[in-house]
Amino acid sequence: MIELTLLGLHAVRDSEGRELGSLPAQPKRFALLAYLVLAGGDGYHRRDSLAAMFWPELDQFAARRALRNTLYHIREAVGDGVIITKGDEALTIDPAVITSDVTKLFAATAAGRYEEAVDYYRGELLAGMHLARAGEAYEEWLTRERARVIEQVVRALRALVERDEKAGEGAGAAYWAQRICTLMPDDESFLRRAMSLHDAIDDRGGALRLYDSFARHLSIQFDAKPSAESAALAARIRAGAEHHPPRAAAQASGAVKAEAVAEHPIVHLAPETAAAAPPTAAPPRSRRGIGIAIALGALIAAAIVATLVHTSRASHVRAPGPSRTRVVVDVFENLTGDEHFASLGRMASDWLTQGLLRTQLVDVVDPRAVFVQGRTTDGSIVDPVTLAHRTGASMVVSGNYYRTGDSVLFQASVTDAATGRIVRTVGPIAADANAPVAALEQLRSRVMTALAAQMHDLGPRSLEGDDEVPPFEVYKSYVEGWDAYWHGDYNRATVLFLDASRHDPAFTGAAIAAATVASNNNQCAIVDSIARTLSATRHRIERIQRLSLQIGIAHCHGHNDELLRLTLERAELAPRTSGMRISAAAAALYANRPERALQMLETINPQTDLSWTTDSSHFDYWSGFTEALHLLGRHDDELRRASEMPNIAPLTRAWLRGRALAALGRPREVLALVDTALTLQTETSNHLGLAPYTNGRPQYSATPAWVAVWVSRELAVHGDSATSKKVAARAMDWYRGRVADERSSIEERIVAVWALDLMGQYPQAEQIARSLLATDSTNVDYRGMVAGLAAERGDSAVTSAGDAWLSRQHGDSVSWTASYYRARDAALLGHRADAVARLREAIDAGAWPLYLHVDPAFRVLRGEPGYAALMTPRD
Repeated sequence: MIELTLLGLHAVRDSEGRELGSLPAQPKRFALLAYLVLAGGDGYHRRDSLAAMFWPELDQFAARRALRNTLYHIREAVGDGVIITKGDEALTIDPAVITSDVTKLFAATAAGRYEEAVDYYRGELLAGMHLARAGEAYEEWLTRERARVIEQVVRALRALVERDEKAGEGAGAAYWAQRICTLMPDDESFLRRAMSLHDAIDDRGGALRLYDSFARHLSIQFDAKPSAESAALAARIRAGAEHHPPRAAAQASGAVKAEAVAEHPIVHLAPETAAAAPPTAAPPRSRRGIGIAIALGALIAAAIVATLVHTSRASHVRAPGPSRTRVVVDVFENLTGDEHFASLGRMASDWLTQGLLRTQLVDVVDPRAVFVQGRTTDGSIVDPVTLAHRTGASMVVSGNYYRTGDSVLFQASVTDAATGRIVRTVGPIAADANAPVAALEQLRSRVMTALAAQMHDLGPRSLEGDDEVPPFEVYKSYVEGWDAYWHGDYNRATVLFLDASRHDPAFTGAAIAAATVASNNNQCAIVDSIARTLSATRHRIERIQRLSLQIGIAHCHGHNDELLRLTLERAELAPRTSGMRISAAAAALYANRPERALQMLETINPQTDLSWTTDSSHFDYWSGFTEALHLLGRHDDELRRASEMPNIAPLTRAWLRGRALAALGRPREVLALVDTALTLQTETSNHLGLAPYTNGRPQYSATPAWVAVWVSRELAVHGDSATSKKVAARAMDWYRGRVADERSSIEERIVAVWALDLMGQYPQAEQIARSLLATDSTNVDYRGMVAGLAAERGDSAVTSAGDAWLSRQHGDSVSWTASYYRARDAALLGHRADAVARLREAIDAGAWPLYLHVDPAFRVLRGEPGYAALMTPRD
């Protein structure tokens, strides 16, 4: 059965979903076929009538010839069996051969399958399809058909409102009612019902947004105001909001403030709190495991994209095709001369990007690529075509906005990157300067229509979102939150996202973004609070957003298998988004499934697919790839891959190569590499340390000694203790050559502890570890190191005391680290069965497999029952 897609974007597909010809790019041919399909129930159509409807400007002979020519091209595209003729005078279509989404929508409504019916409506019937010189008969028919479709969708939506109201699903009823208001913008009586439904679930912000939108519509279209009844309802709701904050804001302010303020004093969500100023010091990047910088850092980086991707309720994910166009959406240029509107360009870019990602019409360059590549080092704007070449895009959407009187006008253009030629223009589109974001939805719809008209590979995707553009100040906080995140200011990013969410609880994207950043910062109380707040709004959270929230929760609670399942599911929703594939690979590594990680990473070309990242070394990609090969024991492949890493970050590259060489048993090459590495500079792109738990301190950067110590540990794990001690000694020499202030830093002292431990100089190592413990007696790392070094010396009393203290440490902030140190102590004391049991606890709590693999203390467990099952890759 051939299916015609008429609602939203336009397509003709066979029963297997393949495109048939390029009819949608030929408006008159497509419109004639659409007319025949939709009017098929009316029987045969006289050729004279069709000719007059579609070619009224031609005489009868010429019009019939044009009809014959058009029918020929239709048959060529869809086959001869679609059109049935009755002699030379009449024709119709065979409904057994061809159908349409409109037909299916009507059938679903008639059968009571209301959600299915609503899902079919992805935009206006034959949206954006203009027929030059079409007759009045065609225009009248199209107007009637559009009204009939809207009537059916509204009928289905009303039934859903009634259903959810009766079931006590207030959030669902409010969601469906809001969609009715979008389709019936003049129905003031239903507006009041929708407002009341939102108010009933304490979503007063949503109710007032509906009212304000309706008031703007009346003012622009009719120069009128809402009725006194509607205004009074809005006033009552507004008065209630002033005395009782919306449920989302109230819950967040209570739960987050109570649970998180002690560990994160910057975050306050009380209703009176304004957006916080940027912190004066560099923001702390706390982490639960050393591997967060490698693996979970990649998880959260990908969540940025997921938060920006709002997959609509009606979306049906399809597998990526082989030749979809890649589009980059540039930040719109501010020509108003007013800094107040500076963020508006980011808002326009973000709203367009969301729409394109939602439709699956094209591949969209990650917004971070625009952030990284769109400006020169001196801050000037990069030419759009140059931006396209840098990001691998073949088309560019760019634009600007300017001020005229009391209005802000937007205009956009679509540029062919190969020729530099502007192929489509949109606008100007005007909005009141007091509410400029009101123009963004129309801008998005018209830009996507322009792209669809320019392309031939069209898919059945919505040109409209189910949501509204947030108010200007709210959206401003949101886009500035991403700016702060991409600049590494995670605390300020969290504050800005939470501020946007508080001011507009219906803007769930802001809440999801806050949870994403909080999860990266290991602020699990904030994540859990946001999850509770959003739990009652299932109808208003997109699937990909919900997955990102669940990923943050799984990350916080160390549920690695769940983390992998969720990231894979999310990656399937946006299969061409490299960030999500890196995220899924990172989750696979944490779940000890390196083969699965390789499958994801092998689909990525770091030269073209990772242009979005601010890290030009692409550390997450190279470290993840080599880690997977290392865990699989494919060390020759690991070394080859590590050597392919560009030498932008030579110290990181040395670490990856040294790890492989140590596993391969090539000590001379290891020593030569370490000698070179110890002459290199510290690299901030490789945010790693030696201890899994840092109590919220800034994340460590890789130093030459750190790399040497890691390689030394790898040598010891693989049985070369002699070379391991030589490398550790060279790391210690590097440490001793540092100036006093540098040697006293936390990072440097931890490096020294591990180096001395590997050299067998346990008393000296314990002395430094105890000096660290004196600065913070609650630190799990320091306690664990002291207990382990005591075990190395054979002091079971000190080790037992440390083990007892570690056994009392629980909760997400400690995660797997206490069990890890207890397993290490048990192994060092020769209590192998206990060590395996504690390792199992650590793994169940979310331990990073590679960190366990690289600890020489666990060598004694080889051959112990259960150890191999824990450490062997699970692919």
